[in-house]
Amino acid sequence: MAATMTKNSPQKVQKPRTAGRPAGGGGLTKQRIAEEALAQIDEFGLGAFSMREVAARLDVYPATVHWHVSTREALLAEVAALVMAEVLPPPGKLAWQDWIAELFRRCRAAVRRHPNVAQLLGAQLVSNGSLPMELVEGVLAALTEAGFEGEPLLEAYNCVVAAMLGFLTMEFSPLPADNTQAWAEELRERVHTIRPLDHPVLTRNLAQLANKAFILRWDNGTTVPLDSSFERHIQITIDGLEAFARRLRPR
Repeated sequence: MAATMTKNSPQKVQKPRTAGRPAGGGGLTKQRIAEEALAQIDEFGLGAFSMREVAARLDVYPATVHWHVSTREALLAEVAALVMAEVLPPPGKLAWQDWIAELFRRCRAAVRRHPNVAQLLGAQLVSNGSLPMELVEGVLAALTEAGFEGEPLLEAYNCVVAAMLGFLTMEFSPLPADNTQAWAEELRERVHTIRPLDHPVLTRNLAQLANKAFILRWDNGTTVPLDSSFERHIQITIDGLEAFARRLRPR
């Protein structure tokens, strides 16, 4: 028979818990965590990203975040997937050239909304972990329509992805975290004091290039977007793919 409880010997009743799941954050989801992580990256940059800070902003323990997303890298992959979720144009409605152009524009629009994520997409393999396979399928389908197959399909695919993400990685490359203004002024002075005898072509075109050409910029695409260069980049990429496809056709 169970012992009779008295006033002086209360017995604590243990609440049932989901196996392995930390207490708190009952309504938390991986999607919500990724959204909060993206908000933190938007505000403070990729370098300052911290799972502990994400947990604090969600008002839960870090263990609760780790229960949903095991590692920092896994969470960054979820952030990349969140940014890229809406970039894919609808299939079957556009010619392959127009489909690729639309893909490039939609991808850039997504990165412009979250410029601090550009480096994650273009320069870290961790972002590959959660990117939608529909993106891969869509690019391959467009290139197959263009006439690529076998090894040329692989080569064309790599060129398209590199062209899409590479431009954005450079356009939205982050400014220095410390002494940003001093760095910008120093670079601006260096660019505008180039010696004509040493670099005659650069000097002749400096008015057009300064702060709008890669390597010669002290602002990134957040404040000085490279709209016309990006559109030309799309056209050159497509022209190159068309020329490549023509060379592969039997004579």
